[in-house]
Amino acid sequence: MRTERVGQTDVRFRRSGEGDRAVVFVHGFLDDQYVWDRLIAELATPGIECITVDLAGGGDRTAAGGPFAYDRFAAEVGDVVDAVDKPFVIVGQSMGAAVGELVATRRPDRALGLVLLTPVPLAGTHLPDEAIAPFRALGGDGAGQRAVRNQLAVALPEAEHDRLVAVGERVRPEVVRDFADCWNDGHPAGEQPSRYAGPVLIVRGEADGFVTEELVDTAVAPRFGSVESVVVASAGHWVHLEQPSAVAALLDGFLAGVFRPDHFHQG
Repeated sequence: MRTERVGQTDVRFRRSGEGDRAVVFVHGFLDDQYVWDRLIAELATPGIECITVDLAGGGDRTAAGGPFAYDRFAAEVGDVVDAVDKPFVIVGQSMGAAVGELVATRRPDRALGLVLLTPVPLAGTHLPDEAIAPFRALGGDGAGQRAVRNQLAVALPEAEHDRLVAVGERVRPEVVRDFADCWNDGHPAGEQPSRYAGPVLIVRGEADGFVTEELVDTAVAPRFGSVESVVVASAGHWVHLEQPSAVAALLDGFLAGVFRPDHFHQG
């Protein structure tokens, strides 16, 4: 595992593996780049380099200033993709799925595929004030964050649960509010069919009470032209942590398809 920095910025990313194609991972709300380590360890696809990065305001970047919005996140992850300079598949979870779509859309020549794990719709969830308020108030509230993860996960390993609560507690309260507003309000591009025309895999945890089957079927999947949706049993919102072997197998299968020489640009 090697760590590099984008220019003179505070954007650092980790690289593991060797290959002429990259798989870039984007974490979700109150998580960090290390949330992907269990999944990456299970991948069997040869000839790939795995890239992880912290979004501004989270992980190792809690001191970063704003704005904390999709366009800023996508620009910075895009800078990482450009620094790596390889054809890539991007994998995003929850609000990170929206970031992943924006990055892929802006690099159609190199984006070979898009994987959305328990994806929040790019258009936003538009929860009413009384429903979004508890999420906006999670800053510094370890007990509250633990309760949310308990509610939305069914097989989260205890050690990883504890680690993620510690990670989330470090996010400044005003940043937590901005994060919540970001995924709740969404991005204008989500109101239209996606401009990303490549292959898309959507993976949802069967027991996820937040990103439900109905939400995926109505607000996520219909926006894409070439899309497959899969449900993983015994998993909730953090499907990549709750069932990493199952998700790795799905990702390996997707990579095998999109990395075929005759696959890309044939859609």
